[in-house]
Amino acid sequence: MNKLSNPTDDLSQFVASAKAHGVADDFIVTLLRRNGWGEQRVYRAFSAYYAGVLDAPLPRGAGSAENARDAFYYVLNFLTLGFWSVALGQIFYALIAHRFPDAAGAGYYGMSLRDQISWQVATVIVTFPIFAFVHRIIGRTLQTRPDSYNSGVRKWLTYLALVLAVLVICSDAIWFIEAFLRGQLTTQFILDSLVLLVIGGGIFTYYLATIDPPKSQAS
Repeated sequence: MNKLSNPTDDLSQFVASAKAHGVADDFIVTLLRRNGWGEQRVYRAFSAYYAGVLDAPLPRGAGSAENARDAFYYVLNFLTLGFWSVALGQIFYALIAHRFPDAAGAGYYGMSLRDQISWQVATVIVTFPIFAFVHRIIGRTLQTRPDSYNSGVRKWLTYLALVLAVLVICSDAIWFIEAFLRGQLTTQFILDSLVLLVIGGGIFTYYLATIDPPKSQAS
């Protein structure tokens, strides 16, 4: 009884045969990918081929362990960023309302300034040092392991942060234009909008500038 052909064995045999005829690696990879083979399976076949040619097993990297660690650092980094940036914005809102009170909010702003911002100040005191510490660890990792710039976890979470920052900026712009069209712009409203724009825009600008490696490392 004939055994069914194993696609993985066929792939490995094809790679070995192509290399025996002097075909370049890049051409083989391109050819296989355009014929529906996934990149991971293609490189697994190349790993097996070169392990046999060199008579030495391919050394395994940290792989999943590094991905899990990167995910932990980046999730913690962006969570703490969200906590302290929102709290910071609320502190500025309270300070602006205290300096430029709005009659419509007289009931809420009857509270003392300390009562209004105590929770937000505590949030910044707790979460900002954690953010700064984790951010420093990430920076050191990127310096010692430049390949970390291409980490899928890093790319996905950074782009997610950029999307959220864009949503904040767009919401702020819509909020401002709507108030302008209704003739409801006040000093407090303008300053609140400016605070949101500065915080959201600063986060967006920073992470957009740092998502790719510096030119000195990329070259």
